[in-house]
Amino acid sequence: MIAEAQFGPLCPHCNEPWLRPTNLPGRYRCVYCLHRFELVSVCPDCGEHSTIVRMETTAIVICGNCGGNMLVEI
Repeated sequence: MIAEAQFGPLCPHCNEPWLRPTNLPGRYRCVYCLHRFELVSVCPDCGEHSTIVRMETTAIVICGNCGGNMLVEI
């Protein structure tokens, strides 16, 4: 059985697994398409407010209410 390699979170723009945190907390950049994103506390899809943790290892980028993406392009 061959396991697939996991590179990282999927980019909301190009859907490639190359989303990486930048040196600013809550900011991400896709190294494939070079788009930048910011982690927000209000879901762009449903408007639900949630507490976010801005550390790269514990960042929650999925809305707990609707399952939408909490990253917005900047």
